[in-house]
Amino acid sequence: MGLRVVEFSAVDLPHVQAFDCGDNDWSLLAARWIKSAPPFPGALKSIEDHGNVVWLYFLDAVDEEFLVGFTSLGQTRWPLPPPDGPRRNVGFIPMLAVASAFQGKPTAAARGRYVDEMLEHLIEQALRQEYRELCLFVHKDNQRAIRLYERYGFAALGTEDDRGNLKMLKLLD
Repeated sequence: MGLRVVEFSAVDLPHVQAFDCGDNDWSLLAARWIKSAPPFPGALKSIEDHGNVVWLYFLDAVDEEFLVGFTSLGQTRWPLPPPDGPRRNVGFIPMLAVASAFQGKPTAAARGRYVDEMLEHLIEQALRQEYRELCLFVHKDNQRAIRLYERYGFAALGTEDDRGNLKMLKLLD
């Protein structure tokens, strides 16, 4: 991996305060999520309340580092097969975001884009935790994210929720 990965904790809050991943609703939500400290809902509260893990991805340059983005992994219970199957534990991606300056940009090794490196790391971590499925919510208007997830084998499950989010699921090998 070309990016330096750090497991996020309260000591990292100063590193994320300038994080910006866009100005649409879901981007503003993601930026607020990583910047918030308890008792406000956000990454640290997610870690504290649910045992989720959040990773920061840094690009190190001469005398400087850049926060490329972050991913998160937790566990939830979903009915599988949907919509009425028995509920079981599945890996859950609470949030994933790439800083505006790195969106669509290739890695230095030209292995793909930064988001690919981040998502591959996240899937690898889900496999290490022996999840058989990985799920997430994505806003129906976030077509860029939907295409990314579909490229990695996620499929939409049914219709959107009352906030315009689609449930997506990936079966892990």
